[in-house]
Amino acid sequence: MRICVIGAGAMGSVYGGLLARSGHEVTLVDPWAEHVAAIREKGLRLEGVMGDLEIRVNAQTAVPAGLGADLAMIWTDGNHTREAANAAAAALAGDGYAITMQNGIGNVETLVEVLGEKRVAGGSSMASAAMRGPGRAALTHMGKSSIGDLDGRASARIARLCEVLAGAGFEVVIHPDIMSVIWTKFALNCAINALCAATGLRLGEVARLPAMDRLQDRVIDEVLAVTAAKGITLDDPDFRATVKSHCWKKFSRPSMLQHVEAGKRTEIDALNARLVEEGRRLGVDTPYNDAVACLLKGVEAKRREWAGRSEADYAALEASVSRRQDAEIDADQSARRAPG
Repeated sequence: MRICVIGAGAMGSVYGGLLARSGHEVTLVDPWAEHVAAIREKGLRLEGVMGDLEIRVNAQTAVPAGLGADLAMIWTDGNHTREAANAAAAALAGDGYAITMQNGIGNVETLVEVLGEKRVAGGSSMASAAMRGPGRAALTHMGKSSIGDLDGRASARIARLCEVLAGAGFEVVIHPDIMSVIWTKFALNCAINALCAATGLRLGEVARLPAMDRLQDRVIDEVLAVTAAKGITLDDPDFRATVKSHCWKKFSRPSMLQHVEAGKRTEIDALNARLVEEGRRLGVDTPYNDAVACLLKGVEAKRREWAGRSEADYAALEASVSRRQDAEIDADQSARRAPG
């Protein structure tokens, strides 16, 4: 199978690498030039639960002309989905299709806008991965992959993809209501990721701090209210219990916390902030998710845009603001004194 993986971060590298290892013609596409160069020179190094592997796989910073892929796997973060959709359009053969396994909601809809509904499938992965450096990634947990066509039909292409992923070593199932699975992963991420990212706490720490445990309950209340108003049935009969159990048992750092600590942009707009938008459209109030999203945006801005500023830098900024304000006051007073 000819596969183009668009977004070769941790998860894209793991999926693309293992698919290449199992004999498929894989092209990894990512704008991180140093990462691509390392893969091209030395191969992709994968560590973790599958062992230490070195895999030869094609890597490019852009989709090569005339690729004609059977499948485009979208692994970018939610901030770059439209760019990825356009890249998929360039990468795919006439009868090819794309599948998104990204976090958050709105990704399926964006792909459909660009490619058309018949050329899009949905998916969700409960695997975990981390980058170890240019050309290096680690599969830290092999969780279940769920895939399915948007209309729920049992298509030949999804059956084939299930075989391909299983042959590469993934635990994979075909789900008849893939949007339910996508929303369940979305809800899980909303209930956990931003809380950790905004506070620096790991999952088990959130669970053991009563104030954070209460806040998480309020966030979950709103997630469930929006989900019900949307007419989505989550793929979990006791979602709250699943979240609480998962947090109590694990002390991992979710990807959003890793992004904040690295000074990278997070996917908050595809998670809690997107839930707030959905709630507004549906007439459901989501003040706790709105507060968490706003707080995280502040933390993110501090990490990305304001990091490293000294007291002198802030003093200079304050003086600059004061000078501008004084100039505006002077101009206003002059205008008031002018005749006529």
